[in-house]
Amino acid sequence: MNPGYAGRTELPENLKALFRSCAMVVPDIILICENMLMSEGFINAKELSEKFMTLYTLCKSLLSIQIHYDWGLRAVKSVLRQAGGLKREEPNAPEERILMRALRDFNMPKIVSYDRMIFLGLIRDLFQGIEVESKTNPTLKEAVEIIAVREKKQPEESFVLKCVQFYEILQVRHCMFIIGNAGSAKTTIWKILSEALNHLGQKTVYEFADPKAVTSDELFGCMNPKTKEWKDGVLSTMMRDMNRNNGRFTTEQAYKWIILDGDVDPEWIESLNTVMDDNKVLTLVSQERIPLTPEMRMILEVSHLNNATPATVSRGGVLFINDTDVGWRPYIDSWMDKLKANGDDNARTVFYLAISHYMEEAFLEAVLGLETITPCVVIAYIQTLC
Repeated sequence: MNPGYAGRTELPENLKALFRSCAMVVPDIILICENMLMSEGFINAKELSEKFMTLYTLCKSLLSIQIHYDWGLRAVKSVLRQAGGLKREEPNAPEERILMRALRDFNMPKIVSYDRMIFLGLIRDLFQGIEVESKTNPTLKEAVEIIAVREKKQPEESFVLKCVQFYEILQVRHCMFIIGNAGSAKTTIWKILSEALNHLGQKTVYEFADPKAVTSDELFGCMNPKTKEWKDGVLSTMMRDMNRNNGRFTTEQAYKWIILDGDVDPEWIESLNTVMDDNKVLTLVSQERIPLTPEMRMILEVSHLNNATPATVSRGGVLFINDTDVGWRPYIDSWMDKLKANGDDNARTVFYLAISHYMEEAFLEAVLGLETITPCVVIAYIQTLC
């Protein structure tokens, strides 16, 4: 029963004696991939499955070691599901182009900046001579830009792309991680996207909580051992209300998000295994089972997954936000826009020249190289100026 695995309880010796140990065999993923491609309607499934698994094997060995990288069976299944959707949208398109697009577009959101060129090079080598444009959602893209301007944010291309990628992952996975350092615009991305979906008529509501601010019993609920009285937890209450459309939740809402903003550790995240995998059910100590309805999504906003187990990482989609994806320039531009709104053009010009002169990349790199009492990110230095 996975001995030594974080977050799992060891069986007592007297109970362990009743069982015999058995060895597990690694499954033939190429064969599984081939069958799933055929079930999605692909004709050249054998050839494509070999290319698919060759790419994932090379990624595992050539890309940098990141905790949030998952090249296992669950990741394969998600990409194949997306490839099947693309196949049904364009039944007459060449199958290699469809699979290449699915592999590139679904994996790029989780690739860190310095691995991107290697990953794209591997795809080009495996699918030689094939050039496919990314499939975009112009309606959503336009809505994100409108909402960003309305909320006094900068609708830069990289920011809008992250919002669209976030939406695309939610279409395939019911649970996902949004990972990035403090100040990398994680919260802004999902808030802008929720407003954009509301703007398009797809009603979106969300509830958020910090799982580390409460104990595990307060999060999931607990039963008094003496009186057998059940006391509900924060997460169980949220999920039940969304499932049964209690309070402000209704059947008309297209999306209901549960945002968990806090560090991931096996103490509480292992209890969500049945929610995050294909069961989509939260099982409580009281024997109550709360299923995730089709419109419900679970989003975990974290700065890292250092304490997460491989089982947890494989169960969710990943949107990784590099420090350079959004950066600190949009924050400066939004601050400058406030000065412009106040009609203070002279101050705006002076500040712009000063920032251009002093806030160079080399200077910021030198500052980040200094030793600090607490960890600091670039945006923290920028915020002290504005």
